[in-house]
Amino acid sequence: MKYAEIKREWGNYYRGISSHCVSRPFNPLKKEMDAFAEANPGLSPMMLKAGQYEIIADKFIPVLLPHNPFFFETGLKMAEYDGCVNLSSGGWLYLRNVALYSDSPEKAADYRRYCYGDLIGLHLSYGPYYDYDHHCFPFSNMLELGLSGILKRLEEGRAGNTEPEKAEFYEAARRGILAVRKIAEKFAAAAEEKLASAESPEERKNLERIRTAARRIPWNPPQTFYEGLECLWFFHELGSVLDGIGMSVLGSPDRQLIRLYRRDIQEKRLTEAEAYELICLYMLQTDSKLDFDRPIEGQFNAGEQGDTLILGGLDESGNDVTNELTFLFLKAHRELKLTYPKIHIRFSSRTPAVLFQEAAKDFLADRNVLSFLNDDIVIPSQIMAGKTPESAARYVAGGCWENILEGYEHSQGANSYFSLGKCVDLSIHEENEDEKSLELPFRKLDGATSFEGVYSIVMDNIKLALHQLFSIQQKYGALWTQVNPCPFFSACLNGCAESGRDYSAGGACYSPHGIPFTGVAVLVDSLLALKTICFGENPVPLPRLLAVIRNDWRDAEALRCRAMASPHLGDGKGEAARLTARILNDLADYVAGFRNELGGIYQCGLYSYRDIIDWAKVTRATPDGRRAGDFLSQGLTPARTHADAVTQVFSDTASLPLLRFPANSVLTLSLSKNGLTEALLSGFLKAWVLVRGSGMLQLNCISREELEDAQKNPQNHASLIVRLYGYSAKFITLSEEKQREFISRNIY
Repeated sequence: MKYAEIKREWGNYYRGISSHCVSRPFNPLKKEMDAFAEANPGLSPMMLKAGQYEIIADKFIPVLLPHNPFFFETGLKMAEYDGCVNLSSGGWLYLRNVALYSDSPEKAADYRRYCYGDLIGLHLSYGPYYDYDHHCFPFSNMLELGLSGILKRLEEGRAGNTEPEKAEFYEAARRGILAVRKIAEKFAAAAEEKLASAESPEERKNLERIRTAARRIPWNPPQTFYEGLECLWFFHELGSVLDGIGMSVLGSPDRQLIRLYRRDIQEKRLTEAEAYELICLYMLQTDSKLDFDRPIEGQFNAGEQGDTLILGGLDESGNDVTNELTFLFLKAHRELKLTYPKIHIRFSSRTPAVLFQEAAKDFLADRNVLSFLNDDIVIPSQIMAGKTPESAARYVAGGCWENILEGYEHSQGANSYFSLGKCVDLSIHEENEDEKSLELPFRKLDGATSFEGVYSIVMDNIKLALHQLFSIQQKYGALWTQVNPCPFFSACLNGCAESGRDYSAGGACYSPHGIPFTGVAVLVDSLLALKTICFGENPVPLPRLLAVIRNDWRDAEALRCRAMASPHLGDGKGEAARLTARILNDLADYVAGFRNELGGIYQCGLYSYRDIIDWAKVTRATPDGRRAGDFLSQGLTPARTHADAVTQVFSDTASLPLLRFPANSVLTLSLSKNGLTEALLSGFLKAWVLVRGSGMLQLNCISREELEDAQKNPQNHASLIVRLYGYSAKFITLSEEKQREFISRNIY
């Protein structure tokens, strides 16, 4: 059967449990779970979660599709997403306990005030004060130990931790592990039953393979390449279904499965062609859950889906892991014309040239689907943050960009985006009612008599807002362990079995909380414009310039042009880079003085999501020449009002203290496709690595002419995929606003 037909077959099933077909909350087992809670009044959240595990294992009905050799589908979560909160049976405990965040007038007011940043353009938190999404299951531990090994480690930890308050964690984790064993056994039994009526040799082969594998794994470590792939998918899905947290990462299969693959090839259990077919089927599963041809605003979460695959990079010994599987996965993604899973390639100075060349192929085919991570920045930044070299080498990007050390932590990297641009706004303009509700008495710039005075006021305002952010997260973030403890997920992480504590209580090896800053260019360019215009040659009085900005630059085009002609991030001349470095060091120094709700570090990042559109609408004019509502800049990306060379951009970003930003430092660039060749593009990618231009690169290779024609004649550009805000989408499915934002970006 052709892959397109298989994709349609799977898609037909998933459409039945998609956001367009089911209401929320989606939990087919809610009645049974509610009855369990009523029959056991007074149970702790930990013990309620243990009961949730067992109800899922007892009551779910295995779903096996005829042309799918993998088993994982329980029918207990919506097709489109990773199972968080109200999208699966795993979210039952969360929905039962979420009222803890608003069970008093004070808490309810705080929740409204701090968790809806789109109204104000400044996140001080998001959702339930905790990043319930963007997790990575501890795949490496499962591949090495299997569930039986995890249970043994848990029992050893229990023997060494006899404190009564830890007993519930160990008991709930044990019951979770045994529930997963039962789930696998039910898949084996379902395959056995279906074999009697199998209609084709292919279906029989798949069912026999599932029956055999489900009896062995995940209780035991996988012994074949097929079993390894199965383990990755099984736990990616089950982690969400059981614990109600979003599992965004599908693993690092070239790193994790190469030993199994080579042994299969050597012992002639598998051919390369058969392995490639398995990889294609594995990759198709994410793409089959979604309809990427619909207009993006009609897709779930505006087309953004979390599943992420990591390829390449350095291992624990500093050796490059690029191998046969790396290229097979890239080939399958390209030949099947997939959008998902997202693929992040880890590069370093040791990456072979052929991988740079292979990555270039997608971009030259209108497939802007790959993003790149720089091991030479990310790994040292993790070590500088106090983590071991061995654990740092296992990092992944958990969804869009937030770095996670697989098996060691959940980094909480995408629930508190912090807009530096909005802080500039609030240092100039009077607060409206929404902004006043934040209770942040920002000082205005009017009284400053020097650039240092301006800098001090703005940075003090930023620190004031950060202090508020940390205070509110410390106050409410720790409630997560009462709202939705996750003992099964925690038991599989390094550290929790030894400490006897859930990851939500700080039990894992590391418990960081990411603080991603966005709008760097707005802040840097605004400060430099103020310095140039008000404290440089032919100065304009600061009150006059502030009045012009407050009037949205109306009737002041000459001054606005002067602002935009000031030094700016990305001009490669040095002054902007020096100021940016000063700002980043000051931010990192300030953040280092705080501990998060779990006692871990806050780790800084430089990236942003769709807020460059959403927050722009509530960010007023700024000194860099932006008018109210103009689009903001992403992460480290320079403002779109300058026509610099990409080498100048690299010159600036390479001089920044990015090792102090372990959450990640993201640079989003568009290159002109006109005249671009595979050799030029692969050379560009290697240059980005060698100059250490950022921790992550999001790249587009496009032409403005093609984009404008795609707006007018969408039928001629159905295959054009562009990289947006941590994910890719077909250009013709974007809303007019998103197309306009994308076209307005600099093309270098």
